[in-house]
Amino acid sequence: MNESIIDLFAKIDMKKLSFATSVIVVVIILSLNIATAVATTSYQIESLGPLGYFSRARAISQNGLIVGECVLSPSGEHAVSWDGGTLADLGTLGGSKSRAFSVNSSGYVCGWAQNVTGQTKASLWHDNQVFELPGLGGSTSSAWGINSYGDIVGNAYINNSVYHASLWRDNSVFDLGTLGGQYSIAYSINDQGQIVGSADDLSGREWACLWTNTTKLDLGGLPGGTWSTARMINNAGQAILWADTTGGVDHAALWQDNCVYDLGTLGGQDSWAYGLNNLGSVVGWAELDAGNYHAFIYDGSHMADLGTLGGLFSSAYAINDAGVIVGTAQDSTGQWNAVCWVPVPEPSTLFLMAVMITLKNLKFSRKAGHSRLFVV
Repeated sequence: MNESIIDLFAKIDMKKLSFATSVIVVVIILSLNIATAVATTSYQIESLGPLGYFSRARAISQNGLIVGECVLSPSGEHAVSWDGGTLADLGTLGGSKSRAFSVNSSGYVCGWAQNVTGQTKASLWHDNQVFELPGLGGSTSSAWGINSYGDIVGNAYINNSVYHASLWRDNSVFDLGTLGGQYSIAYSINDQGQIVGSADDLSGREWACLWTNTTKLDLGGLPGGTWSTARMINNAGQAILWADTTGGVDHAALWQDNCVYDLGTLGGQDSWAYGLNNLGSVVGWAELDAGNYHAFIYDGSHMADLGTLGGLFSSAYAINDAGVIVGTAQDSTGQWNAVCWVPVPEPSTLFLMAVMITLKNLKFSRKAGHSRLFVV
C-alpha cells in the first residue's frame, strides 16, 4: 500500500498546482494511507551488555531507566541498572546476591537483596543506597512492583512457611491477605493504587487477584483452567495473566472489562506474559512450533515474534509507553544477554514526515500563469 501511494504522489505534477491545492492533495493521499494501511511496527534488537556475562533486563521506566540483574562475579547475580548505556551495580544488603524487578521515573528501584546472613529481604534502591523494607514477621520477603508514587508491592513471609501479598507505603508494611487460603503474592501496583497478583482460595487453588482498597476480587482464568496469576496492571485497569487451559497448557492472557482473553502463542503450546504498558501492549515469551520460545509483543490484535540475538531463545519482560521493550535473549553461542527492542518508524510514518518537511521548506512563486517550485 505504501508503495502505490508514493507512486501516486510522484505522478502528480505539483508545479501545476497552487500551494493550497498541493496541501489538500497531500492530506487526501495521507488520509487514504492511514485509512487503508495496516501498521505493523518493527523492532531493532540491541544488546545492553556486558558481553560474556549472563544478564537480564526486567523493567524500564517511562523515561528510559532500565533495571535487572547481571552475573558480575562467581558469587552470583547482582541487581543492576542501565542508564544511557552505562551499567551500574546496585549492590546488596551485605550478602552475595540481589535482583531488581521494577523501577519508576524518579529512579526508585525495588527487588530483593541478601543480607550478611544470606537472608533474602525486600529492598529499595535510590541515590546509590539500598534499604531493607520491613517484613511481616518471617525472615524472607521480596518487592516486585513500584508505582509512580513510590508505593511498593510484593510478598513477605508471616512465619517460617507461609507468605502473603504485601504493600509498603509510608515506611509501613501491610498484609493484603488471601482469597481464603494460605498464600498470596502481589506483583504490580498502578498509579490508582490497584494491586494485582495471586491468592489461594479456600480449596488451596491459586487465582489471579485484584486488590482495590480493602476489597479482593478473584479475576478467574481461562476456560478449562485450574489456576491463574496476574503479573501486571496498567493505569487503564487492564491486567495481564498467566493461566492454564484445558489439558494443562499455560497461556498468556489479558484481563479487561471483567473478561479474560487468551493471547495464544507463536505456534507452540505455551506462552507467558510479563509486561504491559498504559496503551495496552503486552510483552512476554511464547513457544514456537519447533519447541523453543521467543519474546513477543501483542498489540491488541495479534502476537508478533521479536526474535533473538541469533540464538534459540528470548523473553521480553517490560515495555514502556514509548514502545521500548526490555528482556533477555540468547546470542549464537547460547549466551544470555540483557537486550532492548527499539521500535523502528513505519515506512508510512517516514513518508509522512518527509512530505511534511518538504512542504515546510517549499516556496511557490507564480510566473507566466503557472507555478514554479523553489527549494530553499
